Amino acid sequence: MSEASPLNHLLNGFLDTPDAENVEKEAVKIEALPVVRGLDDLRTPPATNDPSELIMHRFLYRGGVCLLLGPTGVGKSSLLMQLAIHFALGKPLFGITPGTAYRERGMRILLIQAENDEGDLAEMRDGVLAGCELTAAEKAQASSRIMVCTVNDRSSDKFALTLDALLTEHGPFDLVLVDPAFAYLGGDSNSQKDVSRFMRELLNPLLHRHQVGLILAHHTNKPLRGKEKDNWEAGDYAYLGAGSAEWINPARAALALRSIGSDNVFELRAPKRGKRLRWEDENKQPTTTQFIAHHRDVGVICWRKAEPAEVEELMAEGKGGRPRRINPAEVLHCIAADEGRSQAAYKDRASAVLGCAPSTIQDLIGLAIRKGWVRFTQEGNRKRYALTEKGRAYASEHPSSHNWREESPETT
Repeated sequence: MSEASPLNHLLNGFLDTPDAENVEKEAVKIEALPVVRGLDDLRTPPATNDPSELIMHRFLYRGGVCLLLGPTGVGKSSLLMQLAIHFALGKPLFGITPGTAYRERGMRILLIQAENDEGDLAEMRDGVLAGCELTAAEKAQASSRIMVCTVNDRSSDKFALTLDALLTEHGPFDLVLVDPAFAYLGGDSNSQKDVSRFMRELLNPLLHRHQVGLILAHHTNKPLRGKEKDNWEAGDYAYLGAGSAEWINPARAALALRSIGSDNVFELRAPKRGKRLRWEDENKQPTTTQFIAHHRDVGVICWRKAEPAEVEELMAEGKGGRPRRINPAEVLHCIAADEGRSQAAYKDRASAVLGCAPSTIQDLIGLAIRKGWVRFTQEGNRKRYALTEKGRAYASEHPSSHNWREESPETT
């Protein structure tokens, strides 16, 4: 703005000249107003070949952030590498499917990381290339579409400037993977102010300007214990990330790796926008949860889909491998005694009668759903549970030692 601008004249009428000049300089930064559109001007994305859709079905798109949440040391970095290689080929991984525009040509991907040395990165690359049984042509294509950069000496504004320069110099890219968030925040992870500035003011505008998507690896809090863990519902898992809840708020989507008591088998959950992935369980029912496992061969750093038997064995054991000694049929009898209630009601009822933790009942209900013994219907934000015919048959073959109608405490 010049001194002849209307704003300058107005400011000089109220402020001394130096103060007016300072205010004017700040005003220049917001001179370009955001675009305003009429409601009817908003465009519906194309159903197919939408170049903005990075992960179907608009789970993640250009300009958006997906958090990959998980505890330290379980393999978030190797999962990112495996996802990068699959997406570079236009191939899905564990039901996380690239948009249709990338099925043939694949994506160009930039991986920025801070904690692994060159040897670690090479081992992860080689593990995925070997473990996923890719052809020589696929290995060459993946290698040509992925670039890797180690950045471990700058955070906050310096990281944003570096990322901007990398995207400008080496782009265009379709997707950026950043591992981990803590290395680049440059502030207090528990501070809503610090996290909000990093996510909303530094990353989001940059991603929109370069029209790329971002998957940001972030550590989870220390494991929950006792009632705090037992009372979690599905949406709560979006807040697994360590620090402020502001980590998840501006992110468009989230994936979470969660321990289920094994060193090799883990739960992969999609707690935010997960229904857009359109995962199905073994009974073709919608789900936002599946189970993945480390490769069986020693030294091969790669993930695989867990086998049902592996998962069922874990669900049938308690912490430390001690049997729970609770027949899943007991949960079926509990539900049958008063069908149509919420999972929380059955957790409270069955845990009180059977003398176990509510989390045990939650796991057994999950097992019953996967077995096709239990179904649920959605009513607003609440799920109502009932037995299937298959579940009734199983329950009749396994009589309960409890009178569920008389022993069950009153619930609302």
